[in-house]
Amino acid sequence: MYSNEKHTLDRSTTFPQEIQTLSKIRAIRRKKLKKYPSVSIVLSTLRPDDLLSILTQIKLQTLETFELAIGLHGIALNAKHKVVINQLRLRKIKVLIEKYGPEETLGSILTDLAMKTSGEYVAKMDDDDYYGPDHLRDLVDAIVEKEADVVGRAMNYVYLQPLDLTVRRFGVQGTQAVEIWSDWVCGGTILVTRKAGESAGWFGIGTTAVDRYLLSHVTQNRGKIWRTFGAGYIYRRGFTFHTYVTNYSKYLKNANEQVVGLWSDKVFGTQK
Repeated sequence: MYSNEKHTLDRSTTFPQEIQTLSKIRAIRRKKLKKYPSVSIVLSTLRPDDLLSILTQIKLQTLETFELAIGLHGIALNAKHKVVINQLRLRKIKVLIEKYGPEETLGSILTDLAMKTSGEYVAKMDDDDYYGPDHLRDLVDAIVEKEADVVGRAMNYVYLQPLDLTVRRFGVQGTQAVEIWSDWVCGGTILVTRKAGESAGWFGIGTTAVDRYLLSHVTQNRGKIWRTFGAGYIYRRGFTFHTYVTNYSKYLKNANEQVVGLWSDKVFGTQK
C-alpha cells in the first residue's frame, strides 16, 4: 500500500534541501506532541566492538527517556560496555541485559527481548548501523502523528564499508521514497506498537529475515506502515562471507551523491 500524499521531494532534491524539509516536518510533528509515550529498544549483539559503538549512539539519543533491552548473543560485557551502560542508568534509562547461547537464533532473541520489555512502542536497533541523536524521537513523532502500527526509515544513506564510501540515494520510488505508506522500512529502524508487535508474533524465531517477518505479519493483520525520511540513519553494508564487488553495484548505480568515509553531518551524529 502506497500513499498518494503529495510532497516536493524527488531525485533532484539536494542534501541541504532534504535537511530543510525534514526540519520543517520535525517542527510540525513535535509541536503536536505534548507528551511522549513509553518506548523500549531491543538490541541483539554478537560483536563487542559494535556493541560499544551502538551503546554510545544510544546514550546520545535526544528522546528523554526509554528502556533498553540488550541480548548478548554468545558474548559478555567488557569494562567499556559497562561504563556506557552506567552512564545510561545515570540518565534514569532502564537497562535490561539478557544472555543467550550461540545456538539461539536472532529471531528468538529479539522476540524474547520484546516480550520482556514494557514500552507502549518497541524499537529495533542494529549494532552495526549508525543512528543520529534524533533517531528515536523522529520515529515516535511520526508514529503518533500518523497513527501507524509501524514506522521506520527509508534507505537513503548506505555506508559501503569495504569501499569506505557513503552513498546518498534519493528518489520517489523504491526503498528511497520517503514520507509514504508502504509495506517496507529499513529493518534497523523499526518502531512498532506493542499491540501490533504481539499480534505479528514479534520477530519470529528464525535466523534471518526477522524484519520481514514482523513487517509482513503486520501487513497481513491489516496494519499500517509509514516510511519516514532516511536522514538520521546510515545503513552499513559490511563484509560478509558472500561479499563480492557486485553486491555494491546497485547502491553505486542509484546514488545521487557519494562521499569518502561516513557522511559527516549533525543529523547523523557524525560531524567532524
